[in-house]
Amino acid sequence: MESFFEAITETQKTSLEAAASFTDTYLIVVERIAQLNIEVARTAFEKSSEMALLCLESSLSKVKW
Repeated sequence: MESFFEAITETQKTSLEAAASFTDTYLIVVERIAQLNIEVARTAFEKSSEMALLCLESSLSKVKW
């Protein structure tokens, strides 16, 4: 009977280690995706600001005072 409980304990330990490893990997992936989304959003806002500035400068240069 003791070996039965030892086998169950070992199986649970292995399962917990696998779950912890999966969780760590999953969190690393989620963190990287969040970082990429932040970088993409920052780049998009920078390009959008540049385009808005160019349009504004172009409009102002065409205005006759």
